[in-house]
Amino acid sequence: MFISGGLTGIFLGNSAIDIQLHDTYFVVAHFHIVMGIAAFFGMFAGIYNWFPKMFGRFMNETLGKIHFWGTLVGAYAIFWPMHYTGMAGVPRRYYSIDNFDSFRHFVDLNKFITVAAIVVFFLQVLFIINFFYSIFSGRKMTTKNPWGANTLEWTTPIKAGHGNWPGNIPAVQRWPYDYGKDGEEFVPQYVPLKEGEHDHGH
Repeated sequence: MFISGGLTGIFLGNSAIDIQLHDTYFVVAHFHIVMGIAAFFGMFAGIYNWFPKMFGRFMNETLGKIHFWGTLVGAYAIFWPMHYTGMAGVPRRYYSIDNFDSFRHFVDLNKFITVAAIVVFFLQVLFIINFFYSIFSGRKMTTKNPWGANTLEWTTPIKAGHGNWPGNIPAVQRWPYDYGKDGEEFVPQYVPLKEGEHDHGH
């Protein structure tokens, strides 16, 4: 999402092309895919990932997949057509383009964008419902580290008490991305380095 939105910034960085694209819907589409949608997907990923650590339960997977795929497709349905209207010179910040002969044929495309935006909005309502529903009724965690993550927060008990860890806090011994190493699917950070093993992260 970040790359597909960011590539359109190359066009805006070319002064000859930007004469045509400046202050059009092309700018709106480029900016919102990069700074809006890409950032939101990062936040959503964090919430889905750490939700079990926060509440001891998983978010509903079916609702999560509907939310993810609907938002992904819907985001492109909103902003991808804007690139084309922008290339045609449709200016941003105009509340209506109906009165312009050169832009009037984009009215139906604008309606499509509006419908897509409404659908994506309600998908975010579905996410909020899933969030609060899962706090009380989500599938319970049965293992401390359901994702097979290497970082230390997944070493705390499922129901962590005061201070999060009973006894000593585990120490970081290695790089956090030791996946598929020495025949192991993943090696947690608290596992000491073996003799002759080099920590490629430091």
